[in-house]
Amino acid sequence: MNIPMHRRVALVLVVIGVALAGCVDRGDWKPAAQIEPRTLNTGQALAPAHIDAAAWPANGWWRAFGDPQLNALVDEALAANPSLLIAQARLRAAQGQAIAAGAARLPSAALDAEVTRQRYPEHGLLPPPYAGKYFTDGRMALDFSYDIDFWGKNRALVSAARAGVDAAEADQAAARLALAVAVTRAYIQLDLSYALLDVANDNLKQQTTILELTQQRVSAGLENTARVKQSESTLALTRAGVASVHANIDLARNQIAALVAAGPDRGQALSRPHLNAPADIALPAALPADLLGRRPDVAAARAQVRGAQHGVTAAEAAFYPNVNLMAFAGLQSIGLSQLFDASDRIVGAGPALSLPVFNRGQLRGALQGRQAQLDASVGQYNQTLLDAVHEVADVVANWRGLERESAEQTIALDAAQRSYDLTTDRYRAGLDNYLSVLSSQNQVLLAQGLRAQLQARRLSFSVDLVRALGGGYAAAPHS
Repeated sequence: MNIPMHRRVALVLVVIGVALAGCVDRGDWKPAAQIEPRTLNTGQALAPAHIDAAAWPANGWWRAFGDPQLNALVDEALAANPSLLIAQARLRAAQGQAIAAGAARLPSAALDAEVTRQRYPEHGLLPPPYAGKYFTDGRMALDFSYDIDFWGKNRALVSAARAGVDAAEADQAAARLALAVAVTRAYIQLDLSYALLDVANDNLKQQTTILELTQQRVSAGLENTARVKQSESTLALTRAGVASVHANIDLARNQIAALVAAGPDRGQALSRPHLNAPADIALPAALPADLLGRRPDVAAARAQVRGAQHGVTAAEAAFYPNVNLMAFAGLQSIGLSQLFDASDRIVGAGPALSLPVFNRGQLRGALQGRQAQLDASVGQYNQTLLDAVHEVADVVANWRGLERESAEQTIALDAAQRSYDLTTDRYRAGLDNYLSVLSSQNQVLLAQGLRAQLQARRLSFSVDLVRALGGGYAAAPHS
């Protein structure tokens, strides 16, 4: 079989290049091991939770709380928050890198034109009348090049760039989830502050009633004036507590306004929340394996590992010769007046070989850096996966503890209210003292405050579960 001369030359150059370049110097490095989700046992930790295959959160999960004002706030935040603009910019940058990497696999062509004024040497290659005189040279040509990519370096770089896009898309979804969670949590805090304000106002009414009753008893000679002063002091402290709760409401309003990228007046326009807390929680059946595609932070970490793996492949391919096919076609002349004559056309083609012979130290350093990046990516992925699984387990544990605490709180509140009513009646009839009234009232207030706290925790834990399960995210299939 007759092989064309240019192909034989290219083949010989490749063989020589491989011999000169030698093998890839990987050192004693071994890739870090990734944690397999199926090895993370969760049977006992998640056993108390109800299992439902359709329990994955949906997009717009905050709407399940049944508060139109919250829906509007989250939508407003997702449309204007600066943190999302940053995430979007990072995604566009990753997409640009992927486009640039993909272009390296395609033939390139450039229209080059140049004009050079120069003096030709008297004893050079060109004889008179050029020797020893100034002439203007002109060249205009289409230059072509194509990297054959024998060793897959460009393919690996393209795959790494695409993995970077996947990671940036997942990071953007993670930023949206974090923002929606932050707005909802701040809104829950506002709801809690209003509930605590109800308790504080009830306390204020009760203290006012006790002061009036005490003054009546003093007038009837059944109590001394010291009790009136004590009651007045307690009433003043209660008013201070009401003012403190009002301040907390204002702070929660300001926080929400900041999250939706608006001025403080946006928060002042909010009305009281009306949230519906879920009665129970449910977990999907395929945990923790499906967290890989449902948690944006896990998906981003996994994509980073993929990209780092391709980066190592590209760094290894750099140890081998780089072969390019070069070609040009155009016009060239000495003297611009003849530049466009047909006789001045130029055409050429041939291979170009780059041999990594004396820069192996640089290549080893680049490869070691890629290896370290892969190990770091695997470590980040492993930690992210572990955190995700434990977050789900934490929600289950917190929820079950909340149920037990809520049951006891209900009993405590009923008993405290009954005790307060009886003590107040006895005090009014002169059968009990003022300290007994204060003591029983404090128990009621503590139980009412705990009820508000437990309701807020129920709402917060449900948000924690949504976040732990990815907030409705679903990773797109990657190539």
